[in-house]
Amino acid sequence: MSEGGVLTFGEALLKLALPQAHRIEDMRAIRAECGGSELNVAAALRALGRPAAWISALPDGPLGDWARAQVRMLGVQDFSVERSGRLGSFYLEDHHPPRPSRVIYDRQGTAFQALTAADLSPSWLTGQVAFHVSGISLALGPGPQELALALVTAARERKVLVSFDVNHRRKLLPDAAAVQTYGPAARHADVIFVAQRDAGLLGGVSDLRALNPRALLVVTCGAQGSQAHLPGGEIVHQPAFAAAGPGRVGRGDAFAGGFLHAWLGQATPAQALQFASACAALKTTLPGDQLHVSDGDLKAVLAGSESGEPLR
Repeated sequence: MSEGGVLTFGEALLKLALPQAHRIEDMRAIRAECGGSELNVAAALRALGRPAAWISALPDGPLGDWARAQVRMLGVQDFSVERSGRLGSFYLEDHHPPRPSRVIYDRQGTAFQALTAADLSPSWLTGQVAFHVSGISLALGPGPQELALALVTAARERKVLVSFDVNHRRKLLPDAAAVQTYGPAARHADVIFVAQRDAGLLGGVSDLRALNPRALLVVTCGAQGSQAHLPGGEIVHQPAFAAAGPGRVGRGDAFAGGFLHAWLGQATPAQALQFASACAALKTTLPGDQLHVSDGDLKAVLAGSESGEPLR
């Protein structure tokens, strides 16, 4: 199982990033990048040496071609289909406390929203040992939600591990709709990732456990670290590794990718949490949305030997 690939499903976005601490109202310059939560997870898995594939929909034309080129550069296998519509985008203001960072989405009428369960291809799961999706894809409309749940069902039928990251986005889905939207995927997942701040939307860890008695629940707690809640009731704690830098966006995806890679490699829950936390810390040091990492980087963080001093 350790060498198998992971299939992810989600939308690719044109990310338009302003210089750090700049506001859209005063916009003078902008940098284009390719983002998307599930694509970021696939990229993290590839950076760690595991095969990863990605399902999505992209428009015909230059922007669709650009997105496909970005996916190829990440080393991710591209299973995207062509659909009418546009490429979604978002603007990012990256601020320092106390001013919060801000994301402004522009993702209506996208090619991704044209997907339906009828697009399911059984061949997507061939050779995969895990399938990963997040609540973002479930929140983007009935068509993507139907296809996501069809993929969950197909994965379970093939005994492929199902990974679900709640990944709640309040600008996409009202809090009150969380249980109805995320519940069907959470009920059938083998691994559930949820930020501590979002767990309450689903009734807390206790209600998540009642919804899915057999899942491994992975709760991220920001600077307080992370927890793994095992089906038998045991809770494993992992402190966060100290980290600073420009890479807060995509940090949770790097954590999820790192955890899945370790877990599929037969790590214990404690080992998988530690490995995922190291991936998240290293992502914090990097600009952009995707994790780029070497074995040496990870070993240094895991060993606690990285001081931040220049290597001379």
